[in-house]
Amino acid sequence: MTYTTAKMGHPKLPSSIHCYLPFIPALLGLMFLPSIVTSLPFFSPKKTIISTLSAPQAIGPYSQAVLSPDKKTLYISGCIGLSPKDQKMVPGGVSEQTAQALKNLVSILEAAGGKVCNVVKTSVLVADIKDYKAVNVVYNETFKESKPARSAFAVKDLPAGALVEIEAIACFP
Repeated sequence: MTYTTAKMGHPKLPSSIHCYLPFIPALLGLMFLPSIVTSLPFFSPKKTIISTLSAPQAIGPYSQAVLSPDKKTLYISGCIGLSPKDQKMVPGGVSEQTAQALKNLVSILEAAGGKVCNVVKTSVLVADIKDYKAVNVVYNETFKESKPARSAFAVKDLPAGALVEIEAIACFP
């Protein structure tokens, strides 16, 4: 009786590799596992909502700030001159409102573990372009050392009758 053995494996691959062929699908799976796992809803990195009582609560359907899933970028909603104690506009004019808006912004930034030097971009909205210089004087007191990029706009109206609103983006190492 004569027995013939069939050669297993791929004819163009060296025989020393044949023993590893069954493991290739598993190795490919491991290679793509991080992207597969993070795409699952219960494993996905989540944004972090930042909220502090040291700043006024949101007066609309938004968060005071949102920290990105990678914990490196903080988006601070527009801050106006509301007092965190009573949710009322601080007395005075645009200078006082600007000072309070910036205090609120810094409180939110600190609640997220940041500092003024982490702010990379601000947007300033004024109800009257004539107030631009007064806003700049107060703004410069907060951003003395580390001036972020900035845009400024005059707008028709701001929430709660505010004269100024300031939003910011901060980045963390």
